[in-house]
Amino acid sequence: MRLPMNEKPTPLPPPAAAAATPRPANPWAAVPLVALAGCVDAIGWLRFDQLFVSFISGTSTMLGIAAAEADHARAAALGTVVGLFAAGALLGALLGTAAGRWRSVAVLGTVTLLLAAALLAPPAGGWELPPAAWGMVPAMGMLNTALPGVGGVTFVTGALSRAMEGLVLALLGRARHGAWAQQAACWGAMVGGALLGGALQTRWGDAALAVPASGAMLAALLAALAALRD
Repeated sequence: MRLPMNEKPTPLPPPAAAAATPRPANPWAAVPLVALAGCVDAIGWLRFDQLFVSFISGTSTMLGIAAAEADHARAAALGTVVGLFAAGALLGALLGTAAGRWRSVAVLGTVTLLLAAALLAPPAGGWELPPAAWGMVPAMGMLNTALPGVGGVTFVTGALSRAMEGLVLALLGRARHGAWAQQAACWGAMVGGALLGGALQTRWGDAALAVPASGAMLAALLAALAALRD
């Protein structure tokens, strides 16, 4: 059908999925989440006899060493940790995509549930990987997907290297100082969170996980308030 010369076609409304896409988060919002990851990682390292639950680069290195030493039980446990982390990140990405602007709320709420389940898990099991790790590891993988547009919450090696590169560019007048400062703050948050987690695990034992679980719940509540405000 031809339209009259003085009439224009009515523009189609944007797809619902596009309208629900959340805006990129403020990069500084990642700093407390990095501290949360450092806290959980320190608790896991001390509780599970030198097992990283969020620092998967270190876990991957230990996996290679265990395979080279033909320590099959250790290699199987470490391989499972890598798989659980990847599964958590995958589930977080799917959940976040489905939740739209409620992405942070949905992901952080699920992280809270996983950490709470790990807190209530029995202290030991019949396999190399303790039961609590089955909640802690995917929770850390999922944490990386909590903020739209901000990835790699638990990847602090990259944050430190980007901070140094950003510092050079800022000193040369080619970039803002805030960019490198945020990356450096992420590194400091990881160290501070690990310090807190180590102290909690030393003093409280298995109950130490209640603190990062409460922190994840608080982050989910703050994200819900921000979503309602938007």
